[in-house]
Amino acid sequence: MMVVPVRWCLLLMIVTFHSSPSSGWLNNIFKKIRECQNKRKVGLTGRSHADIVAAAKLWAPVVRLAVGEEWKPSSVDYFLQHVNLRGGSPTFVTPSTLPTCNSNCYLETKTPLSCPSCREPAVFKGQDPASAPAYAIYEDKGSVVEITYWFFFPYNRGKRACVGLYFDNVCPCVKAWGHCLCPRINGCAGGYSTFGNHVGDWEHVKIKFNNNKIYSIYLSIHDSEITNKYGGEFLWSGSQFKKGDRTVYTTDCTHPQVYASKGSHGIWPNTGDHVYKKLFNGDKLKDLCSAGTAWKTADNLKVVKMAAKGQFTGEFSFLNFKGRWGNRERNCPKLIGQCVLENGPGGPPK
Repeated sequence: MMVVPVRWCLLLMIVTFHSSPSSGWLNNIFKKIRECQNKRKVGLTGRSHADIVAAAKLWAPVVRLAVGEEWKPSSVDYFLQHVNLRGGSPTFVTPSTLPTCNSNCYLETKTPLSCPSCREPAVFKGQDPASAPAYAIYEDKGSVVEITYWFFFPYNRGKRACVGLYFDNVCPCVKAWGHCLCPRINGCAGGYSTFGNHVGDWEHVKIKFNNNKIYSIYLSIHDSEITNKYGGEFLWSGSQFKKGDRTVYTTDCTHPQVYASKGSHGIWPNTGDHVYKKLFNGDKLKDLCSAGTAWKTADNLKVVKMAAKGQFTGEFSFLNFKGRWGNRERNCPKLIGQCVLENGPGGPPK
């Protein structure tokens, strides 16, 4: 009796169904697979502005906001309606009238903050992601073209941290055969506070093309140390982006799906509770990422070519701004080394 390997049986079943008149659903699957493969082969078809805009939209990321995210993205225009310029003029600004200014300039909410951790201004809530634009700045470097996608959020909620001693399952007495003979201690002795809040929040990812073919995606997470450890450059592998054992998957064939952490919006490759820093007192900082609202940035993408500060024009004039995109810092205890309300961030391009 001849034994047929399982893989040949499966292949025979696929061929049979594929050739059957009633297997339209299978034909559709094969058709979609082929369409996806063809889409993924499309990189840059040329170097004109229109060519790069088309590629920017084709590979624009889908940003999954966290479930229950309060502090959503917005347009720059919407944000500027709710702030005043300090340290420069005019006081009331739009994307096209925001001056280049200098590092002493900053934007301050028209609605005052009654405390460093308070969140009175309605603008902090942002807009419906379906109407919020993303901003793409591209650079043509010869064989390499880079497109950086910038996402603006009116508010960044900081991290709740212990301001005393933090105990993580500590045994305060003797152990016998590895077992604690008294109740273990967990939690904070000294109370909690939220540090690292700031008005205005810019996040970004970067897509790179090499010799007109898709090459990589770069994820930025908070600062350079955290980015190097958990984000950085993920290389294209034919259907997804890979860095070691981590993966940025695509949705709709070509759109990288990334995850913005709850409140602080750092961009991660996957869902989960990401511990990224251990504090001197034993407490930990972590980003919470989950598959909430899908912000499809390709649907509302504003694309411009890189220019020197002072050279952007029209609706992109705000990119000339050298000041800070939020209120000045407040309540900065030396022991912690961080403010409850940090200075607003600098903006793109960087």
